[in-house]
Amino acid sequence: MGVGTRWWRRVESEEDNDAWGGPDDVTVAPDPRTSTEDDRREARETAEREARETAEREARETAEREARETAEREARETAEREARETAEREARETAEREARETAEREAREQAEREAREQAEREARETAERQAREQAERQARETAERQAREQAERQARETAERRAREQAERERLEREAREQAERERLEREETAAQDLVSTLPGAETVPPPLAREAAAREAAAREASKANRKRRRRRVLAIFLVAALAVAAVWIIPRLIALVLALAGALGVGPAPEPPPNVAAAPVAAVAGPLAELPRGGSTILPAQRVVALREAPGSGPSEASADRLDAVAVPFGTADREVLPALELPVRDVADAPTAWQRLALTRAHRQLLVLAVPTGPTAVRDTLEPWERLLREPDVGLALDSPPLAPEELGAVIGWLADLVRTGNLPQKLVVVPGAATGAPSELALVATDGEQGSAPRGVVLPPGGASPTELLAADPAPDVVLYR
Repeated sequence: MGVGTRWWRRVESEEDNDAWGGPDDVTVAPDPRTSTEDDRREARETAEREARETAEREARETAEREARETAEREARETAEREARETAEREARETAEREARETAEREAREQAEREAREQAEREARETAERQAREQAERQARETAERQAREQAERQARETAERRAREQAERERLEREAREQAERERLEREETAAQDLVSTLPGAETVPPPLAREAAAREAAAREASKANRKRRRRRVLAIFLVAALAVAAVWIIPRLIALVLALAGALGVGPAPEPPPNVAAAPVAAVAGPLAELPRGGSTILPAQRVVALREAPGSGPSEASADRLDAVAVPFGTADREVLPALELPVRDVADAPTAWQRLALTRAHRQLLVLAVPTGPTAVRDTLEPWERLLREPDVGLALDSPPLAPEELGAVIGWLADLVRTGNLPQKLVVVPGAATGAPSELALVATDGEQGSAPRGVVLPPGGASPTELLAADPAPDVVLYR
């Protein structure tokens, strides 16, 4: 017998074979009754339970195995898909990157090639333009030199011819005077001999002594005459030198201006166009000495005061207009500041170029400055000034902008372009008159603003003809640097 918990079964009837009682912790009963049927039932139940557990275990293991296999397969498929997608993405990115790099490289090479071609084209155009300008300048200088030499040669030949004629007349006159003097001396000698020999109470003088005395007197008279002739020849030589100097300074430049004016009137340009295939290496600046202003020096401000007189539209070049400009400008000269007369010429387009060249010849003959008054708008000023580049490369040509006040960037572009012209052309300081106020110009330019504030330097004033007198303008503090009569 044992003590402990037990389950007991009560069999009351044959139908109720499985009536079990609850646990009894304290009841000690004999071993339950067993039977063969109970053993079979227990065995069957045990077998069923084991079969069921085995089936459940196998089902569970099968399910777990299938789940694991499914998970592994899905994981493998996912890894393969991700690997494939990663490979495809990397291949696509590599292709896109290579395509982008190829496109960028081609674009960069294209830009570099275009920039190189642009630079080469600009260098070629610059070389051609400089060669053309050089050829034009040389042709113009050759024409001016030939005209000047022709005028000098004509003046020299005229002076030599007149001198020869004068010398021939003097020789003939001298020979006639000498002949008359000889005849007179012979008559005087004869009369003296007769007088000496016939005077009453006088000592008789031998004829040889009388002839000797007469010869000495004639020699003294001849020496005095020769001295007078030498003085006259010296005065004549001085007069001829002065006449040649006047011709060189006054007549020859006017002949040159007249020749150029006739050439312009006949439709001949100031200089022939060079052939288009002229090639020259680009240069940074023109070699040689610095050109000078019409009245000397290489700077306008503050050494000189400019007085400009605007020419009326349609008026032709004349000596009277140049003389009038000199008369207007002279009163503005002071002890510490010379005056530089300037002719302001309004121009419209390239059709006015021949007229401008004719005016330049006239102002150059009078040692005056030519100022081109070019009408412009507030923008694209650089393109408007392009046709006048040849004239602006001359040392005695300035610029006045007939326009509303310019934008700072437009004014800066014009100032930079003109400063480059002065530097590359080895030119003196160039006068530039602009509307409005402007400061900060490079030393190559004499930049003058017509509406500058009082006291700013440099400063220009615009007056109508017959406006304020020179005395009133010079009495201002400060006096204007540029006076423009318009």
